[in-house]
Amino acid sequence: MRTTATYFAILAGMTAPLTLVSCSPDSPATPPTAVETTVQRQNLQDIQKKYGWVGKYHTDGLAYMYTQLTKGSSRPRSHAELCKIAAKATKEFHKAARRTEIPASLLDPALVGEFCPADTDAGSIRKSIVATIPSAMHPRADMSSAASGLIDQISQLAAMSTSSFAYVSGVQSAEEQAMSLPPDEAGAVVAVGSIALSSLDYWDANLSSWAAIPGIETAYSVSALNMAARTVQSVAAAPSGPRFGHWWQNPYVRGFRRVLGADALAGGRTIYVAWELGPIGWDAAAASALFASGTTAVALLF
Repeated sequence: MRTTATYFAILAGMTAPLTLVSCSPDSPATPPTAVETTVQRQNLQDIQKKYGWVGKYHTDGLAYMYTQLTKGSSRPRSHAELCKIAAKATKEFHKAARRTEIPASLLDPALVGEFCPADTDAGSIRKSIVATIPSAMHPRADMSSAASGLIDQISQLAAMSTSSFAYVSGVQSAEEQAMSLPPDEAGAVVAVGSIALSSLDYWDANLSSWAAIPGIETAYSVSALNMAARTVQSVAAAPSGPRFGHWWQNPYVRGFRRVLGADALAGGRTIYVAWELGPIGWDAAAASALFASGTTAVALLF
């Protein structure tokens, strides 16, 4: 019930029957009950169990990609060579983890061809999607604007958040809002949220290790610092401090947060295509996010 003075003044001028109507359970002002809140939380947990595998896939995939990038001699390797290794690692990991090949028709051509992807901004998932739907298939209805809007919201959080705490809170808020959507659309939002949170945890713990990958001999990164001037900062200064301390605001990390946005955006774009084709695209979405994460990191470190 409302508790403002104005509301009580209105109540004072009403008859008892009208007061009962205004306080009825059907009143729009009635807040959710404890039972309703519990049900919503349980629904969220159920959907996270069903679609949260994407986040673990992402973390394990990056760990495998790292081992492949660190193999071999310490000779300098070109950006193209590193992207090729990242693409092969994505394919190998996916086959081992999911026991299937990645649906090639739903992938970024760069992953299929094993070359460096084009640099893309963190725009809406609807702006650069290209749906390769076979003419013989009959796609289901388009994803709702509410669902795609929440996915866009998650992909933009890395650039907009002022702290890692705000980032995590933003992802969780989007997931909670998704509970008002149909279960399959809520699952799409939760899957992208799972990618975003696992990516934050992974890079928080492993950014410094990636900065020291053998063969990446360039000790400076202008793009990682996101600076217009030619002033640069040593990659060796990449911090390894606690996630909820000053790590998020370090100049190096502020630029590197592009990786978090790339992960969520790549996964979201592929899920959008997968939405039209059905479940076949979920594996492609996971692989796309993994490939985007690794190659964006390489681009920033190179």
